Amino acid sequence: MWKLKNKFNLFGTNRHNIVFCFFVFLFLCISFRIFYLQIIKGNMYKIISEKQRFYNIYEYAPRGLIYSSDNCILVNNKFKYILLYDSSSKSKNNLSQINVKLSKIFNRKVELFEDKKKRYGKSTRFIDNLTLKDVFKIQENNINLYDKINIIKKPYRVYCFDDMTSHLTGYTSEVTFDEIKKNSSYKIGDYIGRGGIEQNYDKYIRGKNGYFQFETNAKGEQLKQTTYVLPKIGANVYSTINSKLQKVSYEALKNSNTGRGAVVVLETKSGAILALLSLPSFDANKLGKIEFYKNFINKRSPFFNRTLQGCYPPGSIFKIITFSAIVDILNIDILDKKKCDGNFKLGNRNYVCWDKHGHGELNIVDAMSKSCNIFFYKYALEVGIKNLLEYSKNFYIGLKTGIDLPNEKKGFLPIIESANTGGKHWFKGDTLSFAIGQNSLCVTPLQMACMMSIVANKGIYYTPYIVEQIKDYNNNILYKHEQKINGMTKLSDKTWNLLHSSLIKVIETGTGWRCNIRDVKISGKTGTAQNYHGNDHSWFVSYAPSDNPEISIAVIVENAGSGGLSAVQIAKKIYNVYFNNIKIEKY
Repeated sequence: MWKLKNKFNLFGTNRHNIVFCFFVFLFLCISFRIFYLQIIKGNMYKIISEKQRFYNIYEYAPRGLIYSSDNCILVNNKFKYILLYDSSSKSKNNLSQINVKLSKIFNRKVELFEDKKKRYGKSTRFIDNLTLKDVFKIQENNINLYDKINIIKKPYRVYCFDDMTSHLTGYTSEVTFDEIKKNSSYKIGDYIGRGGIEQNYDKYIRGKNGYFQFETNAKGEQLKQTTYVLPKIGANVYSTINSKLQKVSYEALKNSNTGRGAVVVLETKSGAILALLSLPSFDANKLGKIEFYKNFINKRSPFFNRTLQGCYPPGSIFKIITFSAIVDILNIDILDKKKCDGNFKLGNRNYVCWDKHGHGELNIVDAMSKSCNIFFYKYALEVGIKNLLEYSKNFYIGLKTGIDLPNEKKGFLPIIESANTGGKHWFKGDTLSFAIGQNSLCVTPLQMACMMSIVANKGIYYTPYIVEQIKDYNNNILYKHEQKINGMTKLSDKTWNLLHSSLIKVIETGTGWRCNIRDVKISGKTGTAQNYHGNDHSWFVSYAPSDNPEISIAVIVENAGSGGLSAVQIAKKIYNVYFNNIKIEKY
């Protein structure tokens, strides 16, 4: 009997021990959890609590201005005012009352709408595009609204030259969610540069947003403003663009045969871009309007920057490179001549000169000035495609220039792997067309301006650039361009001298005679590039003064025909303005 009773007591004791241990374990778990929340994670939850207690309304920083080299403002800022509506539960009940009051103040119907993107740090209701006069009306009619609304100033970009500088300045638009994921410094509602200087130097231009900080109660209702942090204005950009040269380029190209093409004006001794124009263009001031978005479906491709991205066959301007290879490799001089009778037969195919009657006996300088195809055909076969390709590379054809603008294309230079004059799928006829700038070869207008700069400098190739320096609001220099030599094109002195003489003669008595201007000697080359999709393109590349070059110019007019006509006349107008032969009114 005792033994049975003892067993029941033992069972009861074990049960109490188990219950006791369970509660001890539960206590330890709770204690550890409290320790973890209060001590280990206490600071984190304190920060979260503070964030819930306060919220910010962001005020966007004005972006830095963009200047030309002659101190014209290319891109400026203006301001509009935004009415923000507190979206707490208490204020929502008064929405219709606020609507009526504001409509009376402005003497027009006002519709408040919810900003679902939360651009201002919290879901708010606001009116966009308030004028300063509207703000004064609200202040004059202070009828117990300020506990529910806030007014902030918002900058927006003004592009001072409309579509004349759009491709070089770019434009701005709101950041996307993908861009915010890649760069956490951006917030919803921030603006980012798209294309041109706005994109390439966005980190300097954008500035830093300020904010109003408000304290809220447990229901999320706005109580009072606690802090105001001023926006930090973005840095100003000082470009190399000359506004007068940009304007004359724009007017000349716009009034050309087709109004389509590109102009690049380059300072030969530094690589500074003095004018950069692509037409058709777009007006960035119309961002947000239906006219702006129609540009995306416009067949004329106004967003396409032809100066950096347009790849065209160079036509006869490529004869500058063929000329260099002929003289350098074959060591010919001005006494060596070949006859042009207007035709050249290779196999069973007949190749013609642009002058069907022929040019007669020609030396290499005359051949360049008259742009004789037959002369270059004959010598190109002697030089061979391998050497022509090497000299093309020597002038950096098929490579990006390295300009400080986004989305530059490198053009296209064919690759022939064979050590012979032609590869497996390359024929002598291909060599002929390549020698006069046709075949699959294509270049950008910027590359051709750089090529002429190389010729002007007798081989020195300066990297082109468009931003000279960047200064912050206190005039501190944040960035300054350092001159860079992109490479060196090596030719014999004899080749350089003959090439320079021939380019002068192109203007004096050759195909580029229409570019003659008083008191200035110009060197250049015309080109007519065959276009399989329409009329031929008109090319003209040049530099001046011939004896001490200061600028080089590349002009292409799409589908305008002969290079000696449309493109030459555009360059002439630019030279006249640059050398002050004529005046140009202020834009």
